[in-house]
Amino acid sequence: MPARKRQQKLKVGDRARSKLNYRIGTVDAVDGDRKHRLYGLHYDEAPQDRYLTHADRDGAQLPPELIERA
Repeated sequence: MPARKRQQKLKVGDRARSKLNYRIGTVDAVDGDRKHRLYGLHYDEAPQDRYLTHADRDGAQLPPELIERA
């Protein structure tokens, strides 16, 4: 069984995917300290967004365990 590589920390401008809704976007903020880091993820426009009467959100603040590099 191959060893898992430790994921590098994300920086502002990196592409990432939310593990909650699998939407891809750009990291636009990194908040918190080393123990309690939060990443601000700005989602890309999805094809269905223009048909919604109001978009739910265009981003999210996620802890490292709920975000992965895209």
